Amino acid sequence: MKAFPMLDGKKPGQSTKYAYSDQLFFKNRDPRFNKTIAYNGTSWPLNGDTGYRLWTYYRGNSSVEPTASRTGFYTRKAIDSRLSPAQAQFAGTDWIEIRYAEVLLNLAESACGVGNIAEAYTQLKALRQRAGIEAGDGNYGLQAGMSRAQMFEAILYERQIELALEGKRFWDLRRWKKMESVLNGKKRTGVTITLKSTAPANFATIRDGLSLDQVYTDYFEVIKFKDLDTRYTAGIKWKPEYYFFAIPQQALDNNPQLKQNLLWPSGSFDPVQ
Repeated sequence: MKAFPMLDGKKPGQSTKYAYSDQLFFKNRDPRFNKTIAYNGTSWPLNGDTGYRLWTYYRGNSSVEPTASRTGFYTRKAIDSRLSPAQAQFAGTDWIEIRYAEVLLNLAESACGVGNIAEAYTQLKALRQRAGIEAGDGNYGLQAGMSRAQMFEAILYERQIELALEGKRFWDLRRWKKMESVLNGKKRTGVTITLKSTAPANFATIRDGLSLDQVYTDYFEVIKFKDLDTRYTAGIKWKPEYYFFAIPQQALDNNPQLKQNLLWPSGSFDPVQ
């Protein structure tokens, strides 16, 4: 929720044009936010209902949607909103191995790798312009004069946003060996949005005609974040040996010439040499 930039391309809290608040998290965000995430109160035409709005808030201790997701959010990617519930089980989405946006990102990363920072800027700006981010000073929210290291970080961040929920993030962090620095200690979180006790009894009949700003400001309690990993108090614990999987013991037994990867028990083989 907080990863996506604001409409001017700056991260939440860094933008001087658009203020961010947890209560109105949906306001003035990168257009990709609404293309990626379905959240409480959002307009989301489903089942042929062009006026459908998704509601996942709680009234008392019960969710208004019994099967609402634990996080409070849904993914909008790879969803065919034209299908009826009866048709959904027969729907299929072709697997997209690579798409145009990733071609631009790959080019930007390759250019940065050989020190062509200007080319990397060109590709990131083209991507952000395509997404609908405001041009601003012409950099579409990108920091001017980035070093090679800063540009690599900007590209990795852009991949996180553009390719969210497409199965790319894990492999990006793994190939850059950033699992420990980015994920260790982190836990999954969700949001609980609760209707105020002072809300009218007929709120469910009037809510679709209200603006998002109004329902969140006038009818919902302050948004609460919830821990979804209560059993894992320490959060994620990625270890260096996980970057290279261990060779199964059966394979080692079958071929005495094989050596186990470094950092695993009795490991002596360095996969990168």
